Amino acid sequence: MQPPVSAASALDARDFEAAVREMLGREGTASSPARLLEPLRRRWVATMRQLRPLGGCATGNRVQLYESGDEIWDRMWRAMRGAKRRVWLETYILEPDGVGTRTLAELANAAGRGCEVVFLYDDFGSLRVNDALLAPLRAIGVRALAYNPILPWRRRGPILRRNHRKLLIVDSDVAFCGGLNVGEDYAGPKLGNSRFRDSHVRVEGAAVRELARLFAATLAEIGEEAPASARAEDPPACVPSAGSLVQVLESNQFRKRRAIQRMLRTTLQRASLRCWATSPYFVPPPRLRQAMGKAARRGVDVRVLTAGPSDVPLVSLASQHVYAWLLARGVRIFEYGTKERLLHAKSVTVDGVYGMVGSFNFDYLSWGRNLEVNVGVLDLKFARELEQQFEHDLEQAREVKLADLAGRSAWQRMLQALAFRLLRL
Repeated sequence: MQPPVSAASALDARDFEAAVREMLGREGTASSPARLLEPLRRRWVATMRQLRPLGGCATGNRVQLYESGDEIWDRMWRAMRGAKRRVWLETYILEPDGVGTRTLAELANAAGRGCEVVFLYDDFGSLRVNDALLAPLRAIGVRALAYNPILPWRRRGPILRRNHRKLLIVDSDVAFCGGLNVGEDYAGPKLGNSRFRDSHVRVEGAAVRELARLFAATLAEIGEEAPASARAEDPPACVPSAGSLVQVLESNQFRKRRAIQRMLRTTLQRASLRCWATSPYFVPPPRLRQAMGKAARRGVDVRVLTAGPSDVPLVSLASQHVYAWLLARGVRIFEYGTKERLLHAKSVTVDGVYGMVGSFNFDYLSWGRNLEVNVGVLDLKFARELEQQFEHDLEQAREVKLADLAGRSAWQRMLQALAFRLLRL
């Protein structure tokens, strides 16, 4: 269990560094031996100093990691039922199935209790969401808004600019963020079909306000008025000694925000032990590919867990085009899953110190087009949880070796190169 949540605030430079030093001064773990802890501490104080400008930071947070679809849906619906002031939901996909309609019902119930309810969905990802489905919600005051409608006369930008974020904010205290879309594919056997292995986090504490600011900024981007409850609140006092340090990181090319990309390059450059990444859609652009290769060449244990079977076969072909380059530089690649159980989680853990979970894939869409949100967490216990989850996933994966690629025919190599080039467009 993490410490109880205490009051915290977005941090100024002095409070931020004090929080980092305190966080890294906590007990080591089996994966971070005592003899390495002091060098790691010094290195990560400097690393976090570089990361600080990338997004709002807050201490005093409780962060809980979930991989069970049924459990996380139960927690999200319970939070919505307990809302007293606001429920804001942002998603790429909402399917009108059992999980989707239950989620919409929870939004309606919250609105009926007098909560301010905003539902922001991507118009391309949620193709099955229509006016008939949303009319009952709008009739009771729910603001249901489509991001970048696909119809040309309603569109506000290039059709490939999509909102890929998955975010739920309840009041000012609790938020959920990660890879889960809204549908039965993203739930377990009780509520859905367990199609996807995913990761999501529950954040309780001052970092929720940073996520709320990001949600409100997205509404402003599409010309919508910010919710009434988005007005600035007096920040509580900073208490660096309690909870996890959380940083909200976004990617939004429209607003020239590339915090996630910069975080990935910085942590790969600064990692001294290991960097383990999970990305189901793995077509890394050159800068990311080069950062991974350089880290591996200087002795960092760089591993990637990606999808074997995929719901987007074109991406699997494109991924295989970059395998040889990365493997030759020491990056280890693992393919997860079966046709019945596909990978959808997106996470990174570095040096047993830092972890990140969110919606960002190592591909060209996340890198250069989509709206994305991740939460970065500086907390040794949370980082170890992510490492344990990664190690567990490796038990259901196979490692790709250079020798495996040697037998590819010219036809296979051509198809892989073509898929890679198509996904760069």
